[in-house]
Amino acid sequence: MQFITDKMILWAACLLLYLISYPAAYSPVHILLFIILTCLCTYTENHRIKLALFLLALGLCQFWPPCLLLMPLVYYDVVYEIYGNFVFLLLIPLFMNFTEYSVKALASLLLLFILTTFMKHKSYQYLKMKREYNEQRDTSKELSLLQEERNQSLLENQDYEINVATLNERNRISKEIHDNIGHILSRALLQIGALLMITKDETEKEGLTSLKTSLSQGMDSIRLSIHNMYDESIDLFTSIETLTKDFTFCPVNFDYDVRNTPDVKLKYAFIAITKEALSNVMKHSDATKIQISLREHPAMYQLIISDNGHITEEKRIKLKALDNSQNYFDGMGVQNMLDRVRGFQGIMNLSADNGFKIFISIPKSVTPEAPNIK
Repeated sequence: MQFITDKMILWAACLLLYLISYPAAYSPVHILLFIILTCLCTYTENHRIKLALFLLALGLCQFWPPCLLLMPLVYYDVVYEIYGNFVFLLLIPLFMNFTEYSVKALASLLLLFILTTFMKHKSYQYLKMKREYNEQRDTSKELSLLQEERNQSLLENQDYEINVATLNERNRISKEIHDNIGHILSRALLQIGALLMITKDETEKEGLTSLKTSLSQGMDSIRLSIHNMYDESIDLFTSIETLTKDFTFCPVNFDYDVRNTPDVKLKYAFIAITKEALSNVMKHSDATKIQISLREHPAMYQLIISDNGHITEEKRIKLKALDNSQNYFDGMGVQNMLDRVRGFQGIMNLSADNGFKIFISIPKSVTPEAPNIK
């Protein structure tokens, strides 16, 4: 927009100088040609085309000397460009047709070229500053977004650490209750039982029996609370990540994408299956890397454990006959995994192409009767 404003001002100045200098010999064709040339220079962004248009305008000035008074329009588009050094060619038509111009016209033309240079420099600097401002604004916006992402990541890590600390504290409290109060109540029950054996008074026996029943009920309630607290303290991500960090046979990459915590029995099943799979790799595989992916989908949980190891042809044949055989890889614990998955009405597929792969999917809506493995 700034360049167009400058061109309009220059056009008015050049046309006025042209009409004043050649009031009787002006040609609408000259004016129209330079309007076309300056419009083409403004429209195109190709520097070579601009140079060609500039040279064409010089040719017109050579054949029609009055056209030189309109030359600042095209000069504006060339100065400060890549081929800006070619502006010295303006001297050719000026010296070759020097006698065609009056002193006033030459002085006015010189001032007009100076004005054109100043206007182009001003607009060029304005455009440069605007570009730098936009770049700085974009950079600032990127830095702001990056900072927001880092802050969000810090908040998520903080929430995760708080959650882990809370679960660990629950686990510690449950163990202390089990070790202290549980042992005290157990000792009290044994003492009451001994008193019942030696007491002959029926009234005292009834009181001791009632007390023993109350203590037994309290013991069962504490035991249930401890088990529930311990189950809640098991964090699925932390448990599997601990398994991967403690596994030194080969590198393990763990990908976790679960937003809603699964049922406690399913958590134990995933942990046990992962532990069994890692044990199988260490005992039966020559793998150099393992990939574990645990993801949550709208209707199911998905566990994929794969490695780049090799298995024998005999075991490969047994793998293909998995659905029709009860002897699934002797010593590899696959049957144990399959029983766990079937307990949740899930599906487990095995593959031995390009390494060994276990693919497990378990629906969310199932209330399982799965073994409570700890």
